[in-house]
Amino acid sequence: MQLFIKHIAYQIESINDLENIDKSILNINETKAFSFLENWFHNNDFIFQSSGSTGVPKQFTFTKEELIWSATQTNNFLSLKQNSPHFFICLDIHLVAGAMLLARAVLLNATVSIVNPSSNPFETLSENHPYTFASLVPMQLQSILNTQNGENILNQFENILLGGAPASDSLIKQCVHLKVNIWATYGMTETLSHIALRHLKTENSFQLLPNNEIALSKENTLKIKNIITKNQWLQTNDLAAINANGFSVLGRIDFIINSGGFKVNALKVENEIASYITLKNIPSFPYFVGSLPDELLGEKVVIYIEKFHIQILKFSLLKTYLKDNLKPYEIPKQIVFVNEFYYTPSQKIDRRKSSKEEN
Repeated sequence: MQLFIKHIAYQIESINDLENIDKSILNINETKAFSFLENWFHNNDFIFQSSGSTGVPKQFTFTKEELIWSATQTNNFLSLKQNSPHFFICLDIHLVAGAMLLARAVLLNATVSIVNPSSNPFETLSENHPYTFASLVPMQLQSILNTQNGENILNQFENILLGGAPASDSLIKQCVHLKVNIWATYGMTETLSHIALRHLKTENSFQLLPNNEIALSKENTLKIKNIITKNQWLQTNDLAAINANGFSVLGRIDFIINSGGFKVNALKVENEIASYITLKNIPSFPYFVGSLPDELLGEKVVIYIEKFHIQILKFSLLKTYLKDNLKPYEIPKQIVFVNEFYYTPSQKIDRRKSSKEEN
């Protein structure tokens, strides 16, 4: 594996090669990569922490053999060839998504460049950059598309993985005409990255990677079984539908709001809000749909927005739009302004903490 440090390529094949690099010139994410590679060459276990976006973060331990198994599934599915991809890693390597990118690169003897995570990690890239493979979260992809030459920079890649959070309908529409293959991912820390991929432009269902098995619980939530789960069923909180082409994710059962006896899918409401924002050319901003206690309804549907975006969304106009696209009980009853959202290390909005922020 060739690792670029300050534009100098170092061949990394053993623990001895790491000792020849001046660690004082490393950025933070490169330092984390060194920690990962030291574990890799010493055959140590790897510990990753879940994001905790909807609950308390948990730690999970995996062996090197399990990382190899997971990374191989993706490399084979995408037909990535030895020595050919140039990985651009802009996710936190201490988290499972970033670490598994590095594991895939090691197995392919690929070239790797690593930068610190940011909202627009492609900011300094030219349109003729050498990179062919990257992984992004939706917030990063949106920031890149908002720049003048973002589309040209994206199209220079061959494959981009998109994960960490669901891509909104409006973001998907912006990607339809791109040449790069963008793959929506489905997985979690417990499954050691994704177990399924969906081509963002051409597929409506996730395709299961080889050697994975899925089923539905009585509540229609997805269950997963593979080597990583010790061939035991892992119960998720994701509502899903299985079809002949794969499966689709309908939302999280813990995002379901019981309002007046009706079940409201927060993700569905968020997608309709995203469509309105795109239609009205409103600058993108963070928000999420949640609930507040209500004496009459039990729970009422609300939109959480940070206070400094107070003027960006006209609630009366939004409600008029939503009346034509949602059922009456799905329409948010109010906007809740909070001081500032909390984010997880993987850049997801921490809904649990953010909804408790003073407003």
